Amino acid sequence: MTALPASASATSAVADALTTIAVIGGVTFLVLLTAAGLTAWVVVRKIRRSRLLRRGALRVRTVVGDQAGRELARQRVALQDAQDATERALAAAYAQHRPVGELPAVAARLADAGQELDDQLRLAEREPDRALRSALARELDGRVREHGRLSAELRASVLSTGGAVGEARLLDAGSRLAVEVGALTAWQESYGARRLG
Repeated sequence: MTALPASASATSAVADALTTIAVIGGVTFLVLLTAAGLTAWVVVRKIRRSRLLRRGALRVRTVVGDQAGRELARQRVALQDAQDATERALAAAYAQHRPVGELPAVAARLADAGQELDDQLRLAEREPDRALRSALARELDGRVREHGRLSAELRASVLSTGGAVGEARLLDAGSRLAVEVGALTAWQESYGARRLG
């Protein structure tokens, strides 16, 4: 067996090292490229699903397009505003530990009806026939108004339960304050005079 010259083994070692570095660099590049691609995909999905972005686009449609399209977009905005206000009222009631009874179940049924109505409005917006779209806008307007009325009634019920609890808490705080003021007055009369004397 013949021995390789020192320069050949050094060249082989350098080639092996360069190959290893190239493989590690390539794998690292592919991992970083995959991570960047996944991040971009997630960001695009979040933007597309963004409720705020959808809301903004819907509000733009209330002023752009034909009369029936604008009216349908206004109805969808009114429907979503009513649903959001109802959710906020219930969340506030929960946060303040107020009694809500069966109102969350009623709100859930109302939200389901609102979702069905929103689906109908969305389909009506996509209707290519202007006359039919206009007729659908008039027909659905009454349902949207009824949903808004029921949502307002539900919110009024939620807020009225809070009024009774709030009034009771105010009376309780007032009576406790009266007791504390009386105690401080008595303390001042008893011990305040001794300090001065």
